[in-house]
Amino acid sequence: MITKEKNHDLRKLLKPYTNKWVALSRDHRKVIAKGNELKEVISKAQSKDVVFLKVFPVDSFYMPKNI
Repeated sequence: MITKEKNHDLRKLLKPYTNKWVALSRDHRKVIAKGNELKEVISKAQSKDVVFLKVFPVDSFYMPKNI
């Protein structure tokens, strides 16, 4: 059986969590935990089946740089 995963628009879900760390469910539909520090969110989530994400402000961007 072939399944096709959908991309979800996370803007509405994550808007209240600007500049915070969040733990999302694997399907990216629910915020499991939130906090100012990643360590705090990891301890709150207490689940290995989550995705951790730093929520940046909508009007900014992130570009990694290799030094």
